Amino acid sequence: MYKQANKDLWTGRVDSETDSSQFRHFQTIELKDINETNFDRKQGTGILGYAVDKGVELNNGRVGAQEGPDAIRKAFANLSVLTPCSVYDYGNVYHDHDALIETQEEYADLASKMFDNHNYSLLIGGGHDIAYAQYLAMRKSHPDASIGVINIDAHFDTREAESSTSGTSFRQILEEDDNAHYFVLGIQPASNTKHLFEYAEKRGIEYVTVDEILHEISPTIKDKVDHFINKHDVIMLTICMDVVDSAFAPGVSAPAVNGLTPHIILELTRRVIGHEKLISVSVAETNPLHDVDNRTAKLVALLLHNFIH
Repeated sequence: MYKQANKDLWTGRVDSETDSSQFRHFQTIELKDINETNFDRKQGTGILGYAVDKGVELNNGRVGAQEGPDAIRKAFANLSVLTPCSVYDYGNVYHDHDALIETQEEYADLASKMFDNHNYSLLIGGGHDIAYAQYLAMRKSHPDASIGVINIDAHFDTREAESSTSGTSFRQILEEDDNAHYFVLGIQPASNTKHLFEYAEKRGIEYVTVDEILHEISPTIKDKVDHFINKHDVIMLTICMDVVDSAFAPGVSAPAVNGLTPHIILELTRRVIGHEKLISVSVAETNPLHDVDNRTAKLVALLLHNFIH
């Protein structure tokens, strides 16, 4: 179920009502109906929320991520506008179908419209089943392109299941599409079974463990990311917030011990953000019900701010 953006989420400190150099994002955000927006040429950045945590429930995780998109908006709203940019908020998709896959397909239809209107699209969740919806939108928008899927995550999310969950997105992509390939950075070996590592070997999944990038990103890892981007036509980036150490991101569906720092996440994303092949970015698993001082929502907002500026 699609609902348009809620203007009440966009509030903050007013330093000036006339001097644009003192504006914050709540003063410049544009609220749009995605079904009635059709620009003549691509422009600015679009935001579409995935207020869904049914996939987390189906994956036996702790629910609450459906509140993530609006918590992120509230945190982002008060951040400063540092460079000229147009940002459009299209609201959220909610789960009201019989099956999760139907919600993912609805989201994909709307997200693909956003891809057609903007240089850059931000998808905010919600459970990490947003990644499969993101892929469906990518394939709808780029039917013949080779898609490179880059995931920053503690988990492979290639579980076997009878239907979509937050833990199956990348298996679904690989099983359905020979022209899509998967690279994941931040894998926690203790949180992924031997079976999942064997599946990664079988499917040719490229991965980097958390220990390889815990303190710094070596030139070798940077080269791997660059090579993966270069061999694909288009790129989708997705970040699961459970890859971040719980000291920085306590409000997630599956908190990490010995996870990555925000500095490493930002450094990783700089290899991808701004690349002409990048079409969309999703951030998943922010769970306000378990957050502390809105720490996780604020971190996601900071990531989005860095992506835009």
